[in-house]
Amino acid sequence: MMKMSRGVTVCGLCVFLALTCESAYQRLNSIKDLKKIDFGQSVPKHSLVLLHWFANTVYSDNNDVIWLTFEPDRGDYGSHHYGNYERLLDPLPLGNIRYRYFTVGNLNQGTATQLPDYVLHPPVEYMGTNRDRVIFRVREEHAASQAWHRIDQVYITQHYAPSEGQGTRYDPCHTYRITTNLLRELRQFSVGENRNSLSELRDHFGSNIDDSELRDLRNTWRDLACLGLMLFIVVQEKYSNRPSNQPSNRPSNRPNERPSSRPQRVVRRETQNDFIVHIQDDWQSQRDEALLDVTTGKNGNARIVWRNISRHRLQEGAMVVLFKNNNDQTASKTYKVIEDSEGTYDTSVPLNEGFQARLHKARKRLCFWTVVGEEICRGKEFHSPDKVMITGYNACLQLFVKDGKACARLYVKKTFNNWKSEFNKSWVGFYSSANKCTDEYEFWRWQWAKKFNQCTDSRNSSYDIFEYHSGMAIAPGVQARFIIRDSIVKACTPSWSS
Repeated sequence: MMKMSRGVTVCGLCVFLALTCESAYQRLNSIKDLKKIDFGQSVPKHSLVLLHWFANTVYSDNNDVIWLTFEPDRGDYGSHHYGNYERLLDPLPLGNIRYRYFTVGNLNQGTATQLPDYVLHPPVEYMGTNRDRVIFRVREEHAASQAWHRIDQVYITQHYAPSEGQGTRYDPCHTYRITTNLLRELRQFSVGENRNSLSELRDHFGSNIDDSELRDLRNTWRDLACLGLMLFIVVQEKYSNRPSNQPSNRPSNRPNERPSSRPQRVVRRETQNDFIVHIQDDWQSQRDEALLDVTTGKNGNARIVWRNISRHRLQEGAMVVLFKNNNDQTASKTYKVIEDSEGTYDTSVPLNEGFQARLHKARKRLCFWTVVGEEICRGKEFHSPDKVMITGYNACLQLFVKDGKACARLYVKKTFNNWKSEFNKSWVGFYSSANKCTDEYEFWRWQWAKKFNQCTDSRNSSYDIFEYHSGMAIAPGVQARFIIRDSIVKACTPSWSS
């Protein structure tokens, strides 16, 4: 009885806490209300980016009624039905009008790729862990035999962290009701052609950002400058030393006015383009003490490995950046600000030949957005292992990687004219380990040698080159073998290293 009583008490306490949070979720009615939320600590900053997209995607008519512009039943933008089974939100109204909840924001959903790039790949400070969501309730309106989704309620919320052991439930203590007025304000920060000017937005919302900072913001964010200003106002500005709603460094219309004695924040102007970096011509002679490599990561993706980064580099701000090859002069969006002298970074980019990691300075823009700065040094290009001879024939086999997948390449001497008849029953198989027996190749990861596709690559004029691209993710230990009739192995590639 004691155990049962304690269990009931604990369970009741959990329900009480959940109901307390549920009934107490805040209504956010304006940008000013958004500034009160602890974005970056208890609430992901990415939810601001997601909410901005949602506000600028829905349609508001002259009566301030909000209409959905996409089909959640079809899964547009990765949206899907939300059952509200944990009673996070209000029960659906009863009656003849149909109401339903939907959620959007799961970046792992297949159709989430329809979301704009600034939601999928925001600046590094605004990347999340895919926990934030927008939940919206719709009521179906029927006109001329067509159903229209009228938005009835909007919320931002987040899944519990995995460490909290709550599964996929949403956290009621960090669920916020978004009003029509806030959606209307966020729409003023549109990134489209009809967007408002930055100075108008600054003055209307009482921001303390000055003219030079606005120019910096415009040069940095470009077409997304209005979004950058909104994020600055909501996240960064509340920590500024200058009071908001007052001008700063703006020209005065009053004669003989003394300059303000308030401390001014100095923003260093940069003339270097955001992602155009300075490449040393003789870069090998300019190498730092750092060691950089691109290796094989999870699911065939590229992994950046760094070692021996000096303390002063870390203190100044440093990042590792992925490039396509040694000649690539445009930094990708795949980078990581580093704080330790050694470590690894698993990217989401499928591994390819030529990939290169470089060390760059991490440069701050407007104190809250990090961009790729000047190059410090670079590592060597990634290359697959060399080809091996096929015993007894004027041909070679090579294991290589293409878009993160294990592939095989046959090099056939041009003088070996009858190779297709000689290799009539020959095939190449892929193995997860060199310890596997010949008949233990990966399921359906093999191909007849004569069915390899010929390449137009003429890097070696003495060979004709043929390739087969498997669907097997490249990983440490993977091996390709050339097998002739009677299961005789004539060539084994080196095991793929990490």
